[in-house]
Amino acid sequence: MSTALPLPTTPWPLVRTVHIDRIHVNGPLDHDPLGELLYKELDSNTVIPIGASAVKPNTRRNPEEIYIRSKSVQPSGRAYMLEFDACPPKILQGHNFFGHADLADYTYALFDRQTRSVIKQEVSSDDRQCWATGQVGVTCVHLCANFWCPEGVQQECIDAIDENHRQGKHRDEETCISIGFTPRGRSQYHVGTVYAKHVMLEKEWPRPGPLQTRILGASRRSLRVEFKLYSQWLKRHKLDYVMRWKDVDVNAIFFKLLAEYQIASAIQPLLTEDEQRALSPAERRAYLLWLNGIDLEQYYSRTTVWKYATDIKEKTQMNVRGHRRPDALPPVDLRELLVPGNIVPIPNWAYENPRRYWAPGRAMEEAAAAKSAATLQSPAAPTMIPHDSLDAIMNDPELNKLAY
Repeated sequence: MSTALPLPTTPWPLVRTVHIDRIHVNGPLDHDPLGELLYKELDSNTVIPIGASAVKPNTRRNPEEIYIRSKSVQPSGRAYMLEFDACPPKILQGHNFFGHADLADYTYALFDRQTRSVIKQEVSSDDRQCWATGQVGVTCVHLCANFWCPEGVQQECIDAIDENHRQGKHRDEETCISIGFTPRGRSQYHVGTVYAKHVMLEKEWPRPGPLQTRILGASRRSLRVEFKLYSQWLKRHKLDYVMRWKDVDVNAIFFKLLAEYQIASAIQPLLTEDEQRALSPAERRAYLLWLNGIDLEQYYSRTTVWKYATDIKEKTQMNVRGHRRPDALPPVDLRELLVPGNIVPIPNWAYENPRRYWAPGRAMEEAAAAKSAATLQSPAAPTMIPHDSLDAIMNDPELNKLAY
C-alpha cells in the first residue's frame, strides 16, 4: 500500500525566480515628523525645523520595526517625504528565504503598513496615487536567489570563491564572502555576496515551528547569492524610481552581474582530452600554462590573453581568467549549479500559507481591506503643500554613505 502524500489539488505554478530582498526608498507623505527635530537658528528670535533624526529598528523587541526617517521638513513643522530601509519579505511574510520581484508591490505595502502602524494617520489620495504609480525614489535594492546545492558543500564553495578572488573581497563570517570592494571601501555601484543562508536562519530560529523547519531544510541544501545595487548603479541604469522597474527583468540583471563577478568559475573541472583537442595549439598552450599556475600576462599581451580566454571559454566553458585552478574531481561544478533552472522554487505549501508567502499583487488588496475594516472616521487631511523635488531628495549625501 502506497504511503505517498496526496498531490495538491491546486495546480500551483513552479516559480524559480530571483527575488527582491531589501530596499531603500523614499516617497511622498504629508505628516508630522518622526524622531527628534533638527533646528536651524536664523537669528536671535527665529528658530526653524530643518530635518528630523531617523527612527532606527530594534528587531529584538519587534522584528517588524524598520529604519524610517521623515524628510523634507518645512518651517511649518510638517514633513513631506518618508524614507524606509527595510526587508519587505521579512516584514510581510516573516522570513526572506524566498519572495517576489515586484518592487512596486513591496513599496506600496511598506508605505501602507507603516503609515497605519507608525504614522497612524489618514493618507491623502495624492500621496497614495504617487505610491501606486511608482513616484518613489530608490537608492538601494538587493536581488538574491537560492540555488540547490548538496548539503555540506556550501563552505567549500565559499572558500573556493575566496581563493579565486585575490582582492576586492570581505568576509564577515566564515560562511559568507562579499566581492566588489575597492581600497576605499565597498563599491558605490554594486556588491556581490555568497553565503550559507541556513547558518543565519538557525540563529534567528532556535526553536523553529513546522513551516520554519521546512524552510530550514531547504536552506541547508542551497547556496544563496545576493547582489546589492547601490545609488550610482541605479542612476546609471535609470532605475532610481520605482516606476522605472515596471518591465525590468530582474533575472537578466542578476545573471549578468553573476557573469561579471566570475563566481561560477571558482569551481570547475579539468578539461578532458576531447575538450583540449577542440582547442587550437596556441590556445592549448595557453590553457596548460594557466593550469600550471602561470600568469598568462607574463607571456602574452593583455589583448592576446583576452582573446585566448574568450576563445577557450566559447569552445569549452573553461574560464582561465580566475586565480583558482580547476579540480580533477570537484565537489560541484558551479557553472552547472548557478543557473536559472537550479533556483530553489517557491514551495507549494507557501501558496496556501499567506502569512509565509506574500504573493505579488497583494499590496493594493490589503490596503483596500484595511480601509474597509476601519470603524472610525478619519479626520480631514491637512492642507497640502507642494512636495520637494524627488531629485533633490535623491541627492542627499547621507543616503549615499549608508552601508548595508
